[in-house]
Formats: sequence, C-alpha cells, structure tokens
Amino acid sequence: MTESRQPAAFNILFRWAARLAAAGVLAACGGGGGGSDLAGVGTGGTGTVSSAVTVGSIAGFGSVIVAGVRFDDSTARVADEDGNTRSRSDLRLGMVTTITGTADYVAGTGKASQIVYGSEILGPIDSVDLAGGHFKVLGATVSIKPATVFDEGLAGLPALHPGAVVEVYGAYNAATGSYTATRIESRLSASRYRLRGPVSGLDISQRRFVLAGVAIDYRSVPDAQIAGLADGQILRVSAATGPAAGVWRIDAIEGARRAPLADGEAKIEGSIATLLSAGRFVVDGVTVDASGARIEGVLAVGLRVEAEGVVRSGVLMAKEVEVGDEGESNDEAFELTALIEAFEPATQRFVLRGQAVDASGAVRFEGGSRAALANGRKVELKGWFDASRGVIVATLIHFED
Repeated sequence: MTESRQPAAFNILFRWAARLAAAGVLAACGGGGGGSDLAGVGTGGTGTVSSAVTVGSIAGFGSVIVAGVRFDDSTARVADEDGNTRSRSDLRLGMVTTITGTADYVAGTGKASQIVYGSEILGPIDSVDLAGGHFKVLGATVSIKPATVFDEGLAGLPALHPGAVVEVYGAYNAATGSYTATRIESRLSASRYRLRGPVSGLDISQRRFVLAGVAIDYRSVPDAQIAGLADGQILRVSAATGPAAGVWRIDAIEGARRAPLADGEAKIEGSIATLLSAGRFVVDGVTVDASGARIEGVLAVGLRVEAEGVVRSGVLMAKEVEVGDEGESNDEAFELTALIEAFEPATQRFVLRGQAVDASGAVRFEGGSRAALANGRKVELKGWFDASRGVIVATLIHFED
C-alpha cells in the first residue's frame, strides 16, 4: 500500500475510466434551498440533460459541487485513482475529481454515477518557504493560493516542515513551473512516493526525462511501461524512495498511453499547460479547441479555465471558456449543506460534514438568526477557508428546516 488510505497498485485502465465513458441516469440534483442565494446556478435552467464527464476540484457539499455544477451523489460509486472503492464520506473540499454521469450545464445540475478522485503528489517535504508561499516535495514546487484547503490539524503553511509526508491535490502550472494546491493532507507515512505531471526533455538513450520540473531516471522501469513515451504526456511515476543528488530514480510509470476522452458532453476545470494556437490549448493533457467558443478573459499559459463543450475524436470542442486567476480571492469559495454538529455557543464554531466552521464574524442569515444555530439544524453555508486556523469562515448561512 502507498499508505493507509491509498494503495499503490497502479491500474492504468481505471485511472482514466471515468474520462472514457459516461453513464446515464436521467436526473437532476436540487442543490440549494428555496429562496436562498446559495441556490445560485443549479435551479431552473433551460439546458439539456445529457451524459457528461466533468473534471475539477470539489468546491462544496450537500450536492457535490465541481466546476460550478451541483451533482447529486446519492447513488454514485466513489473510488480513488487506483480503482479502490471508497465512501462518499471520503470526499473532501479541494480534492480533484472526475465525475461521470449526467449533467445540464446550463442549469448547473447533474447526477453522478461515478466519482473518481486523485492527487498530484505524495511524498516527504524537502523545504518550506514561508515568505514565498510555497514548499517543495520530491523536488517539485507547490504553491499555496487563498483557496487552498489544509487538512484538519494543519494550520496553513507554517504547520508544514521538512520530512513530513503530505498528499497534494491541485494542478501543475506550466507558466510558473509549480503545482497550485487545492488541498493538502498530512500522512503519517508512505511506503511509496508518487508524482503526476507533464513530461519534457525526454532522453531515450539515457532513459531520463523531466516531470513537472523534476529530473527523472527511469532505468529501473520495466520496458512494458515505457512504450510510446513522449514529451507532453501526462504521467504518474513512483518509487519507494525519494530523489537523491537532484535526480529521482523511479521504478514504475503509469499513464504512458493515455486514451482520449469519449465523444460526448464534457466540462473541464484546470490550468492551461500549453497554447497550441490562438484558439487551441491543453488542460491536464486534454486538447481544447476554443476557436468557435465564447471566451471570457484572455487565454494564457498557467491561467485557470473552465471549458465546456462536446468531445469529438478526443478533442474538447468548447462552446464556452471562462478564464480565471490562480491567485484570485477565495471569498465565498466554498459551499456546504449538512446538519450542524459539535456546536459551541460561546465561540460560534461548529462542524459541517467533518469541516470546522467559524460563524462568529459578520454572517448574513436567511430563514433564521444567529440564535437558531444548534446541533441538528440543517443549513446551507457559504464561506472562505482560513488556512491559518483550518476553518471555513462563514459569510452566509441559510436554514433549511
């Protein structure tokens, strides 16, 4: 096993299964409560419900919210990237997921039949740069942004230290040469370390390449795993030990032959890795053709985008592209719907779906007042993540019952 929660039996076919098929159960998720600003998109759209694959980080619960779509996950199969069955309770804010099912992207609703989550890095911390807002793992640089979620018990970047094993969810930013973290979790240990990213500088004669800025020696990898290896591919590599003298000697490669997305509706959230032309770019190994799309913003390598459209022959023919900024504010970045637990009247703190919440500040209440906060009350909440304290700071609370 890689560690207690994620075995490392690499299953290439499963890792991309959610991106190769779309299962169809024709339904939509209700998402928000009546009359609440939290309902937002996802209530009363006029689009078409169709089979779809949606890729992005989790921004909320009640329904699982990914790439602005509220997915009913009540009957979904949940699994990690190695194909191991997991529970819905294993899903956390900031995890990067691939959701297969049905969706109405106009309404912002969907029903998930399968949810697969996976991280980018698992390994020991090399160094921490508090002033620069980043740290290094396995030689790779990881940057923190305002909306980065730290696991319970990690009070932000100052809580990290060299030697500690962490799991990082996020995306590689080709413009900065670093990973932008969406979630960071602490691990007691790991029997194998892993890194996922784009290949460059491939030297077949020396059996070396660079993966997300990390020098890789793959002489110990079986020949069967390196067939078709090429620059630009997205790979996951692993070994039982970390880099030495600036080079990481790995013994396993996954994903050297990445299959294309199946034809159908799709929405992808991630960072632009490469600009192929004025209207074509690559996000997480997927080519996006936005030549006929409505684009909000200016496309550039490293910027975060949401691209929605139809997949044809492995290329996402985008209809709409929204361009964001990796460093933008995380005000009201997260939404949670759940029953209040562990409520502390004195501090106005409580827990929603395993996530600590601080409601002591300026909160707008709907359907009730601060006095209505109590264990067992079902609420919808908007807020932002305070990494220094490891809590969601509530800005809006809507009482559902």
